[in-house]
Amino acid sequence: MNILVYDGWLETLGGGERQAVAAAEGLQALGQVTVVSHRAVDPGVLGARLGVDVSRLGWVCRPEATSATRTFAGLACDLFVNATHHSRFVYRGVPSIGFVYFPPRRRSVRYRSVEVAGCVAGSGLGGARTGEGWFGPEGVGRRWYQQSDGAGWLIVRPGARLRLWLADLAAEVEASGSAYRVVTSAGDVLVSGNAPTGGDFAPSDWFVVPEGESSLLLESVGRAVTRGGERRVLGLALGAVEQWGRPLRSVLRRAARLLLEWPRRLVVERGLTDYGGIYRSYDEVTANSRYTAHWLRRWWGVEAEVIEPPVIASTQSAMSESPLILSIGRFFAGGHNKKHDVMVRAFRRLVERGLTGWRLALVGGLGQQAADRSYLQAVRRAAADLPIDLYVDADEALVADLRGRAALCWHAAGYGESPTRHPERYEHFGMAVAELMGAGVVPIVLDGGGLREIVQHGRTGLRWRTLDELAQYTLRLARDARLRRRLAGAGRQRAARWSLETYQRRVVDLAERAYARRAEPRGTSSSRSAPA
Repeated sequence: MNILVYDGWLETLGGGERQAVAAAEGLQALGQVTVVSHRAVDPGVLGARLGVDVSRLGWVCRPEATSATRTFAGLACDLFVNATHHSRFVYRGVPSIGFVYFPPRRRSVRYRSVEVAGCVAGSGLGGARTGEGWFGPEGVGRRWYQQSDGAGWLIVRPGARLRLWLADLAAEVEASGSAYRVVTSAGDVLVSGNAPTGGDFAPSDWFVVPEGESSLLLESVGRAVTRGGERRVLGLALGAVEQWGRPLRSVLRRAARLLLEWPRRLVVERGLTDYGGIYRSYDEVTANSRYTAHWLRRWWGVEAEVIEPPVIASTQSAMSESPLILSIGRFFAGGHNKKHDVMVRAFRRLVERGLTGWRLALVGGLGQQAADRSYLQAVRRAAADLPIDLYVDADEALVADLRGRAALCWHAAGYGESPTRHPERYEHFGMAVAELMGAGVVPIVLDGGGLREIVQHGRTGLRWRTLDELAQYTLRLARDARLRRRLAGAGRQRAARWSLETYQRRVVDLAERAYARRAEPRGTSSSRSAPA
C-alpha cells in the first residue's frame, strides 16, 4: 500500500507534528509511507526534535495550491491521511483519514444570515463572485483581497459589464507586471493585460460577459512561493470586481467594491466554510481528545474516534527532587497561546511570598510571525529580574535533560478565556503535560479543556482556576516531598496508557478500517491517483 501523510505545518515541529510523524512511522506496517509538507524539513532534525524514528519515511515538499487535486497532482496513493490543522481540502475517491486537533468555530444563525445577505448584495452589484481556485480572503491594513493559484474561476452574471482590480503580490522583484487573461469556458479571451507588482492594484479593461456564460477563468502564472511566511502557489490577487452602471455610475462602482470586499472576508472568517462537509468527506475522522470530539460534534455534527496523541517514553528511573518548575509550549501570539506571561506573573507572586531556591524554565519553539517575536520579547522583559530561564527552539537533548531534572510542571493555556465562547483557546489535549507526567514530573495545570482528561486532581497532579490557587498549590508541593513523590508515581502510571506503541496500533487499526470500507475488487490496480 502507498500511503501519503500530509502535514502542511510540519516545519513548526509542534505537538500536532509529533502526532503526524508518529502516525506516519506506525503506518509503515501497512506499506510505504511518504510525508508531504509545504516546506522542506531536515529529517534528522525532525527525528531528533520529535523523538520519533523517521529513517524509513519518504519525504515530498510541495507548495500548497487551492485544492487537493492541484496540490498532490502526480502523487499516487492507496490511503490518504490529512494531519493538517484546519485543512479545507475535501477528499474523494481515495480511502482517507482526517485528523482533528480542534475544529474551527461555527457561527450562529444570526451571523450566517447577515453574511449570506452581504454576499448576495455584493455579487449582485459586482456582477461576479469567486469560485474555485482562490485562497483567502486576506487583509493588509484596510484592504482585503483574494489570492489565486494561477487559475481562479469567477461566477458571473451573463450580460454584466465588468472590470477586475488585480495585482501580482508574489513577484520577487519590482517588474513591469504579470500577464493575465480572462477566458470563457470555450477558451475565448475577453480581456488580457499585465497586473502591477509592488503591492498596487490596477483595473483591467472593461469587458462584457457573453450570454450563456456563468463562469469565467482568470489565468495567470502560478509561482511556488516559500519565502517569509508563505508556502503556497500564488497567481494574481483580486482586490475587487466592478460592474458598469448607468445612473450614479461612480457611486455604484465604489459600492460594488466595498460590498465585495467584506463578504469575501466574512465567508471564510465567520464560518460559512462548511467544515462539516469537509470532515465528512473522509472515511474516518479522529480527534485527539474527548474535549475536541465534543466540540466537533456540537459545532459540526461529526462523530470522531478519540485517539490520544503518543507520549514518548522516558528513560528516567526515579522522580526528580531538583527545585525546578518546567513548562513546555511554543511561543506564539493569539489563538490558544500558552500564556507564558501569566506564568511569569504567577512566579513573581511566589517569589514575593518567600519561595527561594526554585527556578522556572519556559521551553518551546518560536512562531514564524512578527507578532510571535514581539510576544517572546514581552515575556523576556517580564521575566528579566526573576529566576526564570527561557529556552527557545531547544533541541530534544536539552528538553530531555530539563524533563529529567524538573520536579513540577505548569500549564496555563486558556487562563482568562471563556470556556463557552472560546473553547479553542484551552489546551486541546496536553501532550507536553502527559510526557512530563511520564517522566515523573508533577503537573499543576489550569482546570479546563483537555487537561481535565490527563490530570486527576489530587491523584496524579493538581488543577487550578486562579493564580492564587496556582501559587498555593505550588508552595504546597515545593514544601512536601512526600506528596510530590506520591503524585509523581501515580502520574507515571497514568501516562503509560498513552504510549507510542498504543497510539500507532490504534492508527493502523483506523487505517485498515478506512481502506476496508472502499477496498477495490480483486484484479484492479492497487495504486490510485492522489485524492481530489
